[in-house]
Amino acid sequence: MARIISARRGIVASAWVALCLGLAVTRTFAQTVTQEGRQADKAGESSVHVPVTGGERVRWTVDGTFGATSIATGVVIASWNTAWNTPSEWGASWSGFGKRFGSREAQMTMSNAVEAGLGAAWGEDPRYFPSGRTGIWARTGYAAKTVFVAHRRNGRLAPAWARYVGAIGSNLVANTWLPPSSTTGPQNVRRIGNGFLGRFVGNMWNEFWPDVRGRLTRRD
Repeated sequence: MARIISARRGIVASAWVALCLGLAVTRTFAQTVTQEGRQADKAGESSVHVPVTGGERVRWTVDGTFGATSIATGVVIASWNTAWNTPSEWGASWSGFGKRFGSREAQMTMSNAVEAGLGAAWGEDPRYFPSGRTGIWARTGYAAKTVFVAHRRNGRLAPAWARYVGAIGSNLVANTWLPPSSTTGPQNVRRIGNGFLGRFVGNMWNEFWPDVRGRLTRRD
């Protein structure tokens, strides 16, 4: 009974997150359309967006789950949670580490598969494209904005609906194997929020790392 109540709370919490996301994205999308229009008027279409192919969707999903960056991130997160024994039911042991790492990989697999697969129906591109802008704050703002919006086939940005479904849906499915302390409403909100925070960190890496790598290469 306690697990059923906890699961219901998780669903309610996830529904509230989805509602808040919808409201936030509607406003972000409206601002994005206006900004894109102004930029196009000033500079014209300097680049042509090439829609993602089916093969690229598969590669994005696999790399986002089993790629070196994803695996390294999973090891760090599992190690941190094991050190702090979160959730406590899994214990601060190698067994607990394995459960945490496996849980994270399972959620990433579901989330990425849904985002890439479902998004194909309306041309939502899961990939991140560098902003091409100048200035740290402008580029950081773009990285933050594209956590919630994604490119369509025509190159325009629109709400990343498939991303929301994947993030929230994988979180709800994970409640079926997570211990009770991790399936409460606040914990569901925290996990969903951490997922979008992780997306922002990934966007920042993709936005700035090419510049850092280029400078390091020139020094050599």
